[in-house]
Amino acid sequence: MSLRWTRNVLTVCLFISTSSLAQVNISGKPGLMNIPTARILADGTFQIGYHYNPSNYDPRINDPNKVVSNNVTFQSGSIYYATLAVLPRLEINLNIFHVNGELPLKARGIGDRQLDVKYAVLTESNRRPSVALILSTPFGVDNSLVTYAVAATKNYTLSESISAELTAGFGSPYYFDRSDNKGNNFDIFSNYKLHNKNERPNPYLSGPFGGVAIRYNQKVGGMIEWDSRHLNLGAYAKLFDRWTIQAGVINFDQVTFGTSYATSLKGLPNRLRKRPESVK
Repeated sequence: MSLRWTRNVLTVCLFISTSSLAQVNISGKPGLMNIPTARILADGTFQIGYHYNPSNYDPRINDPNKVVSNNVTFQSGSIYYATLAVLPRLEINLNIFHVNGELPLKARGIGDRQLDVKYAVLTESNRRPSVALILSTPFGVDNSLVTYAVAATKNYTLSESISAELTAGFGSPYYFDRSDNKGNNFDIFSNYKLHNKNERPNPYLSGPFGGVAIRYNQKVGGMIEWDSRHLNLGAYAKLFDRWTIQAGVINFDQVTFGTSYATSLKGLPNRLRKRPESVK
């Protein structure tokens, strides 16, 4: 076997390994259940999926007093998302939070639409973790999963088959949006205001968060996380190297689950599609 053939085999293996996928969080970013990690998808990866959010942890209601005074009830939600790794360190994520169940006619629609950007400030090395910054664009008027957070992630090999991924991060309790523009959503450059997530009964990523995922052969695994308010447990499985299914229990109380499918928009280089000639 020639040196050139060996080099190309290693290149193919590297391409496959960097395209390997694991679980994603509630809004469609590489993560555990609710929390994101600093893991970045391989350049050119496109991922779509769905996640179910249980009713007791509805993040939409802004004023906790309304839950009692106006008899507003919490409802479960369906999150649909698409994520694209546009550059080796940059991901763009679009997620839509849709309330399950019957709604008044005026409240029906596509759902809360949110656009997020994730950038890897540092990539992982033997001595340091990867570090990523995640920001939600402030153009929305009623975003449920606003994310202003920084996360650090480090992977460890425990044996030939078992690995661990550790993540720690912090989510800002403050965010900008245009919630005062409800009913007049034409000017995206007006009425920006600073809000405190902790004014909601179920704020998303407000404060320190962290978690660990234990994986077996990068195909199945379990996870535990602290999402800044709740301790959550879950598990995932990867099928056919592209399809991931996962489920968990939020706060040891209600079940959450999701599924995602990913593919690479970049093909193998032409030189890798043909077997190189070996040295005679």
